[in-house]
Amino acid sequence: MRIGTNPNINATIDFSVKSHRVIIPIYIPNAEGYFEDAFNVLKVCIDSLLKTINKDTAITLISNASSKEVNDYISNLYSKRKVDKVVFNSENVGKINAIITETRASFEEFITYSDADVFFDKGWLKQTFTMFKNVPKAGFVSMNPTPYIYSHANSTILDNMFTILFKKQKANTVCSYQDLEHFFNSVGRTKEALDKAFNGECYTVSNENYIIGAGHFCCTIRKTPTLKEIPSEQSKIVLSTSSDAGYLDIPFDKTGLWRISSPKAFVWHMGNNLERDWASQKLESLVNFKEDDFTFSILPCKNSTFKSHLIPYQFRYRMVSLLKKLNLF
Repeated sequence: MRIGTNPNINATIDFSVKSHRVIIPIYIPNAEGYFEDAFNVLKVCIDSLLKTINKDTAITLISNASSKEVNDYISNLYSKRKVDKVVFNSENVGKINAIITETRASFEEFITYSDADVFFDKGWLKQTFTMFKNVPKAGFVSMNPTPYIYSHANSTILDNMFTILFKKQKANTVCSYQDLEHFFNSVGRTKEALDKAFNGECYTVSNENYIIGAGHFCCTIRKTPTLKEIPSEQSKIVLSTSSDAGYLDIPFDKTGLWRISSPKAFVWHMGNNLERDWASQKLESLVNFKEDDFTFSILPCKNSTFKSHLIPYQFRYRMVSLLKKLNLF
């Protein structure tokens, strides 16, 4: 039985929608083995994020069946209004399912996906904003240089062949060796792989030498065009590069917008073992940092070219792979 009238009937909502959201999925089920130091890494990740954003950025933390200790930490952040949304999944639904579900539920047009082991350095937010501003056709931006994957899910190159023909450069003239070295070490790649990437070639756009190609341990996307291409069915894989490709890389590539990365690192992959001296020094450098006030909502956006939709995607994708094998770009 209902008594009285609900006071919210016909009430208006008075809130300001932000234009940028950071979504971080977290899976730390215990403090053993691989996860022994993961909670400490997470705390550094969140601390660096909170110190480097402005009021236009909202944060969603997703616990994928993490431990009580981790969930209590997340709850405390929410209760102190450090983050505006938390999600607790009783089972690990996987990275992709977690972030795509929250992307669809978000009001913000610009979404940053970050792993829970990322250090956000000062200026990363402004760099992200500036890259979108300087390249209106950008739709997927990474704040970490990735000169070695320019042809992966980048069929957009075909639409802009003449734009980039004279933008081929040696990666070592664009990127910092130390920045690349830090990432390669954090994911356990060999020095031979590092040297191959550093001494290899890359393509750039704009006078700022933004690199064509981007990874996704930390990246920012335009939500609307990307969601149109993402599969509606759930991913069956908890975590893998193939899952990321099928639900992020290829769907985004179909939009015809640019995937670009910064020639300088503004975010750092920490891995599951915290380098305490490095992290302490990095956090100390953020003590007096305050990001400028700006909003992603003012950014221009050029739609993909008509040519992108005239040619079937699979043909474009295979053509780019073939051109790379033939060393034509």
